Amino acid sequence: MDVNYWNEFAHEYDDHVIDAFTYGRSKTVGQQVKRFAAPDKDVADFGCGPGKMLPYLSEKFRTVYGYDFSDKLLEAAHKRCEGLKNVHIAQADLSQPVDHLPMVDLAVSLNAVLMPDPELRMNFLRGMASRIKSGGHLVLNVPSVESLLYSYFRETEWWRRMGNSPKEAEAMVDASYITQPQQVAQGVLIRGTHPTKHYLREELMVLARDEMGLEVLDVLKMEYDWKTEMEDDVPDWMGEPYPWDWIMVAKKP
Repeated sequence: MDVNYWNEFAHEYDDHVIDAFTYGRSKTVGQQVKRFAAPDKDVADFGCGPGKMLPYLSEKFRTVYGYDFSDKLLEAAHKRCEGLKNVHIAQADLSQPVDHLPMVDLAVSLNAVLMPDPELRMNFLRGMASRIKSGGHLVLNVPSVESLLYSYFRETEWWRRMGNSPKEAEAMVDASYITQPQQVAQGVLIRGTHPTKHYLREELMVLARDEMGLEVLDVLKMEYDWKTEMEDDVPDWMGEPYPWDWIMVAKKP
């Protein structure tokens, strides 16, 4: 994980990152967190970034932990949570052993397990699961492979409705996200300038069961407005179904 990249990007984070907690339609993340919230429970945000969700968690849980590896993003998190006595923020490389971190009733992670290196991803997922108490839960948000391909389809439809032939419309779509075949086969696609891991629904279910030792309760779509995917003004006809991330809700036996 490139801490220098995120430190340099920290001052632009709020302007350029479409985070699930702020931009998700229907407040899906908050709804799932509320399922497991209680004033006698502890929660940890794994990959909290600038801490946008921490004040929300502070209202609903006894103790809140926020972890990230970027010290610049954590500076923003500290400012956002100033005065919240039950919020504890710490720097942690979550792709490395995390046995020193406290156990919690709920682990939350929003678009943080994105690294293209499979070993680092597995370390993050296993480590996070290891910090959940028996009977505790996980709310995990990750980008969707299916949604990205669906967005390409809708963009092609847009060009076709503007009078282009189907072949012309396909040629007009910028598919630069899709590069090396082996990476694409593993769900690693270029977003912006960086390779970013995307997940299949069934892949999440297998990872939870076989790698994290968790029981999957739900795998839900968390939808975004089309403006988060398209740079230009989106036509009125481009409505439902909307692009989405996956939210997996799982329980530790």
